[in-house]
Amino acid sequence: MKLVTTFHPPSSVADSVKCVLSPDSEFGHLVVAKTNRIEVFSLTRDGLRQECDVEIWGRVLAVRAIPVKRESVDCHNILVMVDHPDPRIVVLSYEEENGSARLTDVGSVFLHDRVARHAEFCNDVVVDPTGNVAVVSCYVGKLRVLVLNEGVIEQDFDVILPELNLLSLSFLHTSNEQYSLAIVHLDFQQRIQLLCRDLNVEAQDLAAETSQVLPNTVLSAAIFPFADVPPVLIPVPPFALSGDCGSENKQSPGGVLVVGGRKILFYELASLDDQSVRKGKKRRLDKRKASLTESEVEKAKEKEKDRETRKLKPKCFVKWPWSEVTSWTSVDTASRKFFLGDKFGRLSMLVLDDSPKLILIPVGEISPPTSITYLSNQVLYVGSHLGPAQLVRMHQEIIDSPEDDTLPIPSGFSTATSLSSPAAEDESGDGHIDNRRANGIIIRSKGNHLEILDTYRNIAPIMDAVLADPESSGQIVTCSGGANSGSLNVIRSGAEVNELAIVEGLSCVSSVFPIRTRYESSTHSHLLISTSYESHVFRLDGQDAFTRLDAATCPFVTYSPTLALSNIPRRVTTNVGGKSTSSYVDSSLVVQVTSKGIRILEFDEALGTFHVAGDGWSVDNLDPTWQGREVVAASVNASQFVLAFSGGRLALFNMADDRTVRMQHRFVDKGNNAREICAVSCAPFDRTKSFSLFVAVSYWDSNKVEILSLKSQNMESVASTIELPALPRSIMLHNFGTGNKAKESDYQPHVLAGLTDGSVVSFVFRNNELLDRKIFGLGTAPVTLSTCEVQGRHAVFASGSRAAILHWDRKRLRQSAVMLKEIVVGVTLNTSLFPSALVAATSDSLIICRISGIDKLQVRSMSLGLDNPTRIAHDPISNMFGVTSLRSTPSRIGDAETTLSSFNAFDGSLRRLGQYTCEADEEVTAVATAASLPLSRDGRQSSCFVVGSVQHQLGKLESELGRLMVFPANYPGAASGGAIRPLISTETEGCVYAIAILEKFIAVAVNTAVHLYRITSTEESDGLKLERVSQWNHNYFVTSLVARDGHIVAGDAISSVTVLRIQDSELKSVARDYSPLWPVAVEMTSKQGVVGADSDCNLFTFSLGRSGTRTVLERDGFYHVGEVVNKFLPGGIGALDSNEVGSFQPEHLFFTSTGRIGQTLQAAEDVALPLTALQRNMAKYIKGVGDMSHTKFRAPANARGRTDAEPAFGFLDGDFMELFLADSRKHQFLNGDLEVERTGLSQPEAEALLEKLQSLH
Repeated sequence: MKLVTTFHPPSSVADSVKCVLSPDSEFGHLVVAKTNRIEVFSLTRDGLRQECDVEIWGRVLAVRAIPVKRESVDCHNILVMVDHPDPRIVVLSYEEENGSARLTDVGSVFLHDRVARHAEFCNDVVVDPTGNVAVVSCYVGKLRVLVLNEGVIEQDFDVILPELNLLSLSFLHTSNEQYSLAIVHLDFQQRIQLLCRDLNVEAQDLAAETSQVLPNTVLSAAIFPFADVPPVLIPVPPFALSGDCGSENKQSPGGVLVVGGRKILFYELASLDDQSVRKGKKRRLDKRKASLTESEVEKAKEKEKDRETRKLKPKCFVKWPWSEVTSWTSVDTASRKFFLGDKFGRLSMLVLDDSPKLILIPVGEISPPTSITYLSNQVLYVGSHLGPAQLVRMHQEIIDSPEDDTLPIPSGFSTATSLSSPAAEDESGDGHIDNRRANGIIIRSKGNHLEILDTYRNIAPIMDAVLADPESSGQIVTCSGGANSGSLNVIRSGAEVNELAIVEGLSCVSSVFPIRTRYESSTHSHLLISTSYESHVFRLDGQDAFTRLDAATCPFVTYSPTLALSNIPRRVTTNVGGKSTSSYVDSSLVVQVTSKGIRILEFDEALGTFHVAGDGWSVDNLDPTWQGREVVAASVNASQFVLAFSGGRLALFNMADDRTVRMQHRFVDKGNNAREICAVSCAPFDRTKSFSLFVAVSYWDSNKVEILSLKSQNMESVASTIELPALPRSIMLHNFGTGNKAKESDYQPHVLAGLTDGSVVSFVFRNNELLDRKIFGLGTAPVTLSTCEVQGRHAVFASGSRAAILHWDRKRLRQSAVMLKEIVVGVTLNTSLFPSALVAATSDSLIICRISGIDKLQVRSMSLGLDNPTRIAHDPISNMFGVTSLRSTPSRIGDAETTLSSFNAFDGSLRRLGQYTCEADEEVTAVATAASLPLSRDGRQSSCFVVGSVQHQLGKLESELGRLMVFPANYPGAASGGAIRPLISTETEGCVYAIAILEKFIAVAVNTAVHLYRITSTEESDGLKLERVSQWNHNYFVTSLVARDGHIVAGDAISSVTVLRIQDSELKSVARDYSPLWPVAVEMTSKQGVVGADSDCNLFTFSLGRSGTRTVLERDGFYHVGEVVNKFLPGGIGALDSNEVGSFQPEHLFFTSTGRIGQTLQAAEDVALPLTALQRNMAKYIKGVGDMSHTKFRAPANARGRTDAEPAFGFLDGDFMELFLADSRKHQFLNGDLEVERTGLSQPEAEALLEKLQSLH
């Protein structure tokens, strides 16, 4: 049984809308629709602040605002459209309670129709300007009408739509009694037509006859060449005309803008008089068609046909000089100003003035938009699928680049420099500007006018990915983005480290102690560095100056290692009425513990130096029974000094008012043999107190941690851990919460032990009991623990082979990896130059850094602009990346795009080392790397990149020519950053779809065959060639290829998967599945199984089995993930250590077109069945938004929807089951309604399993 979890949620933005969700809102709200969730932001003076979000089970297509009254204030509810295979409309209401916000489901309508065909071009929902009616298009030949009342769906019904190939639709601004839909569709003659139909809500019908509100017209193919993005309709409300417009009417009835072609057209609605005239003509024509005279009928039909094909002249137009428009927004309904964005992110403002005339003003470049939302004060929110979402502000003045055009305008366009200037630049060749009223104006401006206020991460679409350095940081590098936002993204799990300074020249560092001038001071002034044999004190003079104090004059003990050091307050005893009370006040005292005793020091503010205060304490002061012992471990807090002595002795000291150090308690092991103490800790759980009630002790001869009480004179033991996996070398008492008392909700007292096997063990300490053991793996080296503060949280820095921050988040202890290597210890440092920093010590240096993002995935993006990466491979030997990219030059709608394909070599820091550019008709399609191929250069074995391409041949549906090339991974010419060339090249008989390396062979998917190549030596100058040794033919295009463990898995474009093996240099078929899966990505699992994804957004698994004498592929998993998976990678981020065997084993990472990074984990046999029962029980009680069933949502889907006969199997939804941890119905989930529904898990067992699962992603 496999579990599916999420590392990185989908980041692609599908839609957005500005609205008012609460009557208390000052500036309104922004609602952002991600692929699987709705996020609500409030608009503030400081930017966007997220208020809440809600997950949607399904793929969100659109989000709209519908009006509702709240406390007599005009507000909105949110209408959400969800795509196939479970199309539905959901209405969400925004609620605030006790300072927290949430979205609640107030209604939904399921749209699924088993018989109807999915709409091919237009899946959308439009809302009437009055907010009373909405219309949904998701099936061919029908629309779903929603009648809205006070923000909820009051009624819904279907209407027949005669236009089958619907491209776009929009409500028009008509009278309140009339609902008119403008429609753009593709007719049976492949013509794009604009027409209008009236909607009768009372009769629940869409008029069969076209409306006279907007006359029918054919949109010219020269203006609207059919492209990937259909035309867009923008309704325009009625407006007053200027006095010089030349029209008798002073009021325009409004109209519709048709956007998305080589021109932007404005069609004005017909006036009431014009509508009456047209209706009269229509009646007369219908009367003639009903005539009994055949010739009269024929003439009427000819007349009707002539009217249908007639092209109506637009009221005005303006040429559009850029690519397809993908998104638009209006500033407001009154100003008639619109922002338009094309698919390459070129933003412009369109103004319809009172003439009416269209004016097009370039604004700047943004991410390729899927949604643009005007917020206020010239601020726009840009949502994108291909690039990061942005918050941008438009300025009238130039921000930068004053000499460059704001946006490039192709030659042949007439432009003006400004609206007020009559002079204009003419590039049309006719020498003058056409000032006819119908022709609009394009303003040519200079400089950039856009300021990017904020950027929101988006790694969609992930086209390909590799896992680099899996044994260390386990970082992922993805090929993401598109259009003008291509990027490579480095993704890893753990805290973000920003290095500020490095101090070198040390050796054998073991501990670091920051020192303040006073106990209550917030900044540090000195650092004490303890090594294996001495201590060094540094004064922090400035950003570049760390002054080491002379050991001869330094008052600190420097001739031996320091075991503990801390600032302490001064104790003051007062006597009132014969009763003595003690308190602690601020002081400049510091306590230092070494193997010989305790030294008290004090800082002199006048001299700026420390000096010894009092006599301290020495081991020589002990009675004869303690003579000859030395301090082996120590821990100090504000008032207590706990010292461990050789021979198994433990003592508690404190400082009196006269600064003398006195022993208060002694602990002597009562056994016959003294137990040597390894580590101690006396940190108080209550941070408001200057003392601790407990001390933790570990011993060299035991794998246990013991808790002693300081309330008793003899430090009696109150608790002890069970036998731990290894020796506790470092221990700590620590409160991770903000509370200080047991009654407070966020009181989180823990006992931590850093073991010698590289793991950290934690226990919750409550009521003198050690509970809830957890183990965190940090490699194999002994772990050191130290306290630190990160992002305002009280945390613990743990360092072994790897470093991590342990912190409390979402009601559990979590670890966040720190990408610093060979760290010995890490402590908090706070100075004026390094505020809220961390000092991480290696054995020979100090790294001053700032830690952030401890609970997030860290993403570092390298923008490639118009170079869109498509495939990537990583060579671990040279630490180089081979990346294929496709560059499309922006062009005007209808003009051919120029594309250029290349292969690029990047080093480990993603610095481009070299580039190979293909010919104009050639495209690189695949890349792989391997060190096993016999590629020898200059007498040395070298790893290489194997690259495949296709040559596009005009007029041929199937390519018959391609190339296979080999590039060395350490190509010498790459260092210059210039052009590189292949070492070996050979032609193929078609497109190279995929490449896989298996031992000495190169498996290549070429059209419908898999070819097997190997590199052989020749007598020519280059000495190497690619030799084809075998070929396996198939019926369909082989698009996926994976080789591992002696087998090859081939996935074809239509049918399913096949397992092959190499026998005597020949490809032999092992097993094949014949079901029509349409796989898009495959990968091998353990035991030579197969995991893959199909075009219907399902995951599937196969295992090899036997049927008689044949080996067959048996499908043992089928699960709807809801997104197109483009890539599988074996392994995971933060994989389990080799010495840890748990209930879950990470198997694969998968990457989707929406930016999701998911993981599949193999569940152990003893937990698979209980977890299956738990998911079943939870699905009965937990419903998704819109009353969606989880069981139905995860059932496999196909092009026609779902079948009730085939639920999901072989996979469990890990993200869904983790909801158990925060739900109050745990008892019902575990026991079900019937005896047979019991999971067999206790609540602590279920929580421990799911917390472990949660910690793995």
